[in-house]
Amino acid sequence: MHKKILLLLTLALLAVPLLPVYAGAALELDGKLLSDGDPVVIEGRLMVPVRPVFEELGYALSGNLEEGIVLAQKKNHKIEICLWEPKLVVNGKEMSLTAAPQLIMGKTFLSEQDLAKLLDLQNFRAKGTDQVVLFSKPELTREGVIRHLLAADRQLMRAEYYNNQEFLAQHNIAPSPKIVTRDDLIMLLGRHWSAHFIENLWAAGSRDGQYIGFFSEGSIPLLYSKELAVTELTGTGAKVEVKLPLWGNEDMTRFEERVYTLNRDKEGNLLITNVECK
Repeated sequence: MHKKILLLLTLALLAVPLLPVYAGAALELDGKLLSDGDPVVIEGRLMVPVRPVFEELGYALSGNLEEGIVLAQKKNHKIEICLWEPKLVVNGKEMSLTAAPQLIMGKTFLSEQDLAKLLDLQNFRAKGTDQVVLFSKPELTREGVIRHLLAADRQLMRAEYYNNQEFLAQHNIAPSPKIVTRDDLIMLLGRHWSAHFIENLWAAGSRDGQYIGFFSEGSIPLLYSKELAVTELTGTGAKVEVKLPLWGNEDMTRFEERVYTLNRDKEGNLLITNVECK
């Protein structure tokens, strides 16, 4: 009994960081702001809370604090995070880390680099912001295609609602980066949308060689969709049928049906190459 009490007191003390901790930037994954996802900086190293990222990617989390282990599982993929040790175990194989996982105010943190490597995410800092940006790599599975299509739609909304940031915030979509040139637009959309779509958006939203966006209008967000169904899936692409309510349709009884075609390019990006109404 005394040992258990001592262990719990020790864990409680360890949960309070002894190293200098500073509030970091907000965290986004695939264009979505993650709630309760603020990173912190410990001695110059950016540490990211694991729960919002893991749960957004479909993992279930549990913990055994007596052994100092946090478990993350998704189907047959199992990750054991060893608190305060620079290692973890993935499906029985040990993996070294650049920094020991930390427990801060009841939340488990991994370094930005370790989290990206562990979950095969692409990470970078958005130009002109302090935003921590993570992207999942597109998988040609039904779940992966739907996730990628929703991510593509969030990126498009950031361009279309460039002058209506409140609308983006209402849907937990990351704020638009600064868009001035065509290259800025390509940087935002290029991993999800084909050059044809980007050029059309540039033509509609730019004046005198500068992007000015739209006052408040944009397409109907896919997060409003009633149905999304992958109807074709190959090794190089997919088709997705979507049923969307029409704007201004208060009783939500009139719908528009679209078919999205996605194809991989030479760089491995899964791009939307066509959108047609049925």
